[in-house]
Amino acid sequence: MTSQASADPSVVRSQMEQLEIVVSALLSDNTYSESYLHEQLAKFRPIVAPDVSDIEITSVHRRLVSKLTIDVEIGVGITDKDFKPWLASKKHHIEWTRWLTYKQWLRNTNRSPRVLEKMEQFTDEILDYVGDPTLPGPWDRKGLIIGDVQSGKTQTYLGLLNKAADAGYRLIVLLAGNTESLRQQTQIRVDEGFLGKDSSRNVSRSGTGTAVDRFVGVGRLNKQLTYATGMTTVVQDFLQASKDATSISVSEESPNPFIFVVKKNVHVLKALIDWTNDQPKSHGRIDLPLLLVDDESDYGSVNTGREDDPTKTNLLIRELLGKFSRNSYVAITATPFANILIDHNAETVKDGEVHPDLFPKDFVYGLEAPTNYVGAEKTFGTEDDVNNEKVIDLHDVEPLLPLKHKQYHAVHSIPDSLKTAIRVYVVANAVRDLRGHEDKRRAMLINISRFKRVQTLLHDLVKNELDVIKNALEAHAILYTEGVENHVIDGLKSTFEACYATVGFSWSEVLASLPSSVTEITVRTFNSDTEKLLKEQQQSAEMPKRVIAIGGDVLSRGLTLEGLMVSYYYRNVRAADTMMQMARWFGYRDEYEDLCRIWIDPGVAADYRFIADAVAELRSDLKLMRRQSLTPLDFGLSIRMHPGALLITAKNKSKSAAVEPKVISLIGRRIETSRLDSRKTTIRDNRDAAISLAETLTRTLGRPEETQRGYPWFADVPQGTVATFLDEYTAHRMDELFYGNAISKFVKNNKTAKFSSWDVIFVNGAKTVDSEESFGGVKIHPPKRTMTVGASEELLVSGKSSRLAGSDDLRKILDASLDESLTEHFRLEYGGRQIPESAIYQHLPRPALLVYVLVPNFKELPDKDRKKVASLEHERIVGIKLAFPGDRLDVNNRDGDVRYLINTVAQQQWFVEYAGTDEDDDV
Repeated sequence: MTSQASADPSVVRSQMEQLEIVVSALLSDNTYSESYLHEQLAKFRPIVAPDVSDIEITSVHRRLVSKLTIDVEIGVGITDKDFKPWLASKKHHIEWTRWLTYKQWLRNTNRSPRVLEKMEQFTDEILDYVGDPTLPGPWDRKGLIIGDVQSGKTQTYLGLLNKAADAGYRLIVLLAGNTESLRQQTQIRVDEGFLGKDSSRNVSRSGTGTAVDRFVGVGRLNKQLTYATGMTTVVQDFLQASKDATSISVSEESPNPFIFVVKKNVHVLKALIDWTNDQPKSHGRIDLPLLLVDDESDYGSVNTGREDDPTKTNLLIRELLGKFSRNSYVAITATPFANILIDHNAETVKDGEVHPDLFPKDFVYGLEAPTNYVGAEKTFGTEDDVNNEKVIDLHDVEPLLPLKHKQYHAVHSIPDSLKTAIRVYVVANAVRDLRGHEDKRRAMLINISRFKRVQTLLHDLVKNELDVIKNALEAHAILYTEGVENHVIDGLKSTFEACYATVGFSWSEVLASLPSSVTEITVRTFNSDTEKLLKEQQQSAEMPKRVIAIGGDVLSRGLTLEGLMVSYYYRNVRAADTMMQMARWFGYRDEYEDLCRIWIDPGVAADYRFIADAVAELRSDLKLMRRQSLTPLDFGLSIRMHPGALLITAKNKSKSAAVEPKVISLIGRRIETSRLDSRKTTIRDNRDAAISLAETLTRTLGRPEETQRGYPWFADVPQGTVATFLDEYTAHRMDELFYGNAISKFVKNNKTAKFSSWDVIFVNGAKTVDSEESFGGVKIHPPKRTMTVGASEELLVSGKSSRLAGSDDLRKILDASLDESLTEHFRLEYGGRQIPESAIYQHLPRPALLVYVLVPNFKELPDKDRKKVASLEHERIVGIKLAFPGDRLDVNNRDGDVRYLINTVAQQQWFVEYAGTDEDDDV
């Protein structure tokens, strides 16, 4: 055993990291055994880590086992039918210097070996789609890469940029979001992963060799990579740097690439276009292949104006592409609906030049997240299996800071739940220090207002609360161990016992760590004021190592809060893409996932589950389209026909779908009442409508049959009977798919034979001796469901299922032999994964109406919400689900088309649009 009496902790940590890197590289072929891992650790420990103790070796072993099991699936791409692969024939003739160095740097920073090998494959595939830079022009390509929020998209596109530079791209423009702090964060990553030098240390942009460079990242492994020219720096966007760059000329013969990292800002883009005007041209265009990567491409880039008068940013991006005879535009986002909803035929003429819009006509590629990624499913569960273990209700915010508040709203105190969240963050910091993570960054997020004035008030109140904790620990921690009482430290102790009693450390150990761990915690506000300060003073927006970050939309999109452990989120944002981007708590939480907590409204958590389900369906569509050799245009048409596309993104981004009455398809789509009206009169009217339906069915069709699961089932129900019920049923005003009477009109008036008769099923819950009821003459066992109250007073089904319906309810309508064959098909193709509901629709014999007569359970509600619904505890609350058979990807099937209008009233109810005033955090 090695003695650790005099070992420097920083030296020990460095040796542990080096040992992990060495052994990880040896075991990257995925064939190692536990005994072989032990052998390699024992072999290299004396050489690489002589000062590391047995206990610390055990920690290295644990981390290696975890890292070596992290894997990622290869993504799926679809391309235009005219796509001609080029990379396979040229790959062996290209020197992959940049890529191999970048890959080695990732390996040295403890990335999973399996993930890196898979990254080698899918970045090749994407580069193939991007286009051959040596191909003579003119040509242009436009594509879209879809990845999860905070899942490592930056790592992926840096790999792509390095490969593209190796392959011959000499000019790269990276559009890095809309804010300076986000641009700076991206520039720092480009410095590490592409340029190899710290651009914040550069004192010269002229290329004369007088720059004082500090090698970072890939530059420390290969100094030749640092000969690339960065046209921007950490503290200078191109608007400031452009004067120095006017004399720089880029040519295809240049041995090294040039890269711009710029904001999606009108002035910056104009400066960049002015720079291109000074470059050599042939026939009016620059004969140099341009690779333009647009990060967060659904924000700022999509035209939200008229087609004949597009938004300035959108048009400038198109103009920039048009300056080059050969160009490839790659959009990257986690929320791609706005990109896919771009009109593929839209183009604008300016100064005699035609500028097509940014629809991804050439390829769409869906990235998969590694197995250690913590996304919506791991955080909130699925719509069929809710996870509320780390989600804490915000029951006391509304009286102090209502969801709908004005910019001058006075905040005199913070709610007790926020005080608790601050204490949780403080204690979690101490636990991470005890785990040996002293040098690791960590953060807390507070996002409860979009207004700068309110954020400033919150900053002062949160800082005061933190100062109280700091002062108590500094002055009384030692006395507290000796029995002297202190109510502040009592609060920390209670927090530890409630949240972290099982993390492996005692309260006395945590208390001893608290005074030092809390010292570095700072409170910082992120909004347009801080953005202006960064711009005016040309300062770096480097995040403090331990930070409580307060902000709104500037903080929400793209900016990474490294080591985020505690999130406190109370916002009224309903556009799904905006909501997903605000979810900074998604990402990687290796070695501290158990410490993470989220304060969030249960209704908002249910919305996240719904959105995650929609994105998962989109990925499933990609896989199906790949098998069917369908194209991005088919993909766009399919999304346009999807009812959810009207709701999934802000109305001005989906204007082609939502502004005018729109024909959409209900084929193969899940349509259910995801929100239930809480008004007693509506609940009783809906119950009476369902009873009337049951009475009509038993009178005209007799006793029902039973599904495989024993649900009462009426087959061959006339469409008029179903339409009458839908006319009488009232959905909640927030349930947009039932807005107006478009669906009931469709059911009533559709002349297609396949929609002339229906299946109607009354869905049962658990059968017990006393659970049976007669409902309009139909014997049912009403499902019992836990319900919560949403922000708009709607009832949300939660508990075991946050959806009204279970994902396999539809399967029980299928013929038993067909159900069995489907199960076997998915077992073989997906390794035993449960059959997705989307795969069942095309096998349904008829359209189906599923009726859920629910018994509500309000026991888990806070007292304030229980009072609102106390009179409903003995009611029967009816929800419905509609299923229309067919293949949702078949854009030529018009049988399920509905003329649908999300009018201005519905849009206002669903979407929160920002005015963009100077009082608004959203800049």
